[in-house]
Amino acid sequence: MSYDSWMNAHRVAVMGAGTMGSGIAAHLANLGFDVTLFDLARETAQAGLDRAGQNRPPHFYGQDAVHRVRVASLADDLIALRDADWVCEAIIEKMDAKRALYEAIEPVLRDDAMISTNTSGLEIRLLGDGRSKLFRDRFIGTHFFNPPRYLKLIELIPTEETDPGAISAMTAFLEDRVGRRVVLAKDTPGFIANRYGMWALYQAIHTAEKLKFSVETVDTLTGPFIGRPRTATFRLADLIGLDIMADVAGNLVLRCGNDPLRSNLNMPASIANLIELGWIGSKAGQGYYKKEGDQFLSLDFRTKAYRPRVDADIPFLASVARLPIGERIRQTLEQRGEAGEFLREHLVPALLYAAEIGPEISYSVKDFDEVMKWGWGWAMGPFELIDEIGYGTLKNYSTSTPLAEKSPFYKKGAPLDLQTLTHSEHRHESRYATVSDFPIIKENTSWAKRDDLAGGTIFEFRSKMNALNPEIVVALLGHLEANPESRITLANEGPAYSVGFDLAYLLKLAEEGQFDEVQAALRLLQKCGLALRRARSAAALHGFALGGGLELAMHCRAVVAHPETTVGLPEALVGLIPAGGGTALMRMRTQHDIHFLSSAAISLASGRKVPAPEGHKYHFMRERDELAVNPDQVTSRALTAGRPEEKSTAWLPAPAPLAGMIDSEIDKLRAGGVIGEYGETIAGEIKRIFVKARSEESALEMEVESFLNLLGKPRTQLRIRHMLEKGNPLNN
Repeated sequence: MSYDSWMNAHRVAVMGAGTMGSGIAAHLANLGFDVTLFDLARETAQAGLDRAGQNRPPHFYGQDAVHRVRVASLADDLIALRDADWVCEAIIEKMDAKRALYEAIEPVLRDDAMISTNTSGLEIRLLGDGRSKLFRDRFIGTHFFNPPRYLKLIELIPTEETDPGAISAMTAFLEDRVGRRVVLAKDTPGFIANRYGMWALYQAIHTAEKLKFSVETVDTLTGPFIGRPRTATFRLADLIGLDIMADVAGNLVLRCGNDPLRSNLNMPASIANLIELGWIGSKAGQGYYKKEGDQFLSLDFRTKAYRPRVDADIPFLASVARLPIGERIRQTLEQRGEAGEFLREHLVPALLYAAEIGPEISYSVKDFDEVMKWGWGWAMGPFELIDEIGYGTLKNYSTSTPLAEKSPFYKKGAPLDLQTLTHSEHRHESRYATVSDFPIIKENTSWAKRDDLAGGTIFEFRSKMNALNPEIVVALLGHLEANPESRITLANEGPAYSVGFDLAYLLKLAEEGQFDEVQAALRLLQKCGLALRRARSAAALHGFALGGGLELAMHCRAVVAHPETTVGLPEALVGLIPAGGGTALMRMRTQHDIHFLSSAAISLASGRKVPAPEGHKYHFMRERDELAVNPDQVTSRALTAGRPEEKSTAWLPAPAPLAGMIDSEIDKLRAGGVIGEYGETIAGEIKRIFVKARSEESALEMEVESFLNLLGKPRTQLRIRHMLEKGNPLNN
């Protein structure tokens, strides 16, 4: 059978409107799929859809996505499955219920439809028993992570009967159309993520109880200090839900009878106590932590009651915090205090457990590591971390040393194959190229130029949150002026493409009265934008693309953004206006429609920021700019994007009613409390440029003039200082 049609799938039937089913439906609707959400009755399907719409963080991009989901009944509407390109089953985690559903739907399914079961650990082979060969050939397990919109990992679990062609086609579909990173996992209980991840989490809680360490101490030691998320141990447990943890762990205990270390999955006393009280975590309002007003309370293991949260006092951590993670952990393991004691009791066994069960549940150490990084948010997978620390160091603290003779687990980039126990070179896929994969031509602490290996250059910002500063702008402009028609891609790494121009730099110059230097910086930024238009330019956006950073991207011939990117020109929130060509460009992009002109002016006046899928609606992005649904393909998509020459656009005079329309919208912002008196002043500057500028050149001049005028005002400086100190805007 050919599976070529799978890549073009558009109609999806999601079976089950529970937490995972409704989350998967929302994610697919966000991406433009036509989704039918089934449950026992239309009413329960609608209830699941409604819950997904109310979730925080939100499951849907907006109402347009919600409207792409229809609800249906398993009892009355199965005939609708005949239209489905993909049947994604996500009902209750019970073997009998899933198998009964497959028996009911198999007669209705198209012969070429994808069929998957979403499960966190049931054996796929057993689920497919009794079905036809045609069904089993294309039946495959998926383990989405919750919430599906935000967590990019899918464990894909074929059986021995799954057609290899179906596995390849499903992998490509999930990566390129659904925006996930796929890891093939073996059909074993819990797969990789839950079998190992839950064991490591339970083991940390058992260790805390054994050592009688506080919730705060353990979360301090098991968060970023050892390369794990800030949720660490107990905050993560609350987020997962203690009842869910107990179900997963209990199931693993029953089904992993040959695991000599499965006793670590026995329920910790604190979890049993909290479940008995109904304090099962965040969804119940309390678990290991409880929020009262603005204050977080912590569970005291001794009294079994809540008390005010007390930051852990472990001075040793500060002394090693800046060391590379391997050295940091080595020194901590040698330490005689509580940090060393906890890492010896928890981290060493947790890392070596990965080596113990790796060959049973994973095809390679790379697959294992990627599951823990993409699914659990670890900075390094367990095998990477063992290599970084050194297996020789870990041997000093354990009598069990599985796979020791095979370490290091990565040799010259070749990971250990856990089937053959040999190191095999990993094929690097160009579609997942990162900026750091490309050779450096020239660099300093703020920027780097890299060879894109296709005759052009990647220009990388390297400052904190990739904020622009004069060094970056001067280097970029210098390159563009020396290579005026060159191929250039703005791309970088970190949590943001760019949060805009360095506010601390602007505030310092304003306080010192060095406005000539600010003016010079703005002129250079504007020149960069114009030069990017002439060059064969593209920008790869992720995280945050704001202010001056977005202004540069908006001038590029092509833009590729991940859908979770936040885009906008929010200078008004710090008392300024976009002055790197952004105000002029927004005016030019919308000048053909008076309503668009008014809306664009108000977007700038209110400091609007929007998700990238709405970027076209608010003119921060053009219709031809692309969304790359897989976060790890944004760079490669930008590098290969078409870069058509921008057609020159004549500046059109402002329509006579525009001033009044903008004034009316400003009045609404004032009445709604969105802006205050000073916000109205800032809005007036934007209105002046939209209405009075006679050309792009005059608009650029007016941008600089308004920016300098506002920067000199005490209320703007107060806004900037508040943003720098508090991290949120001041509406003064």
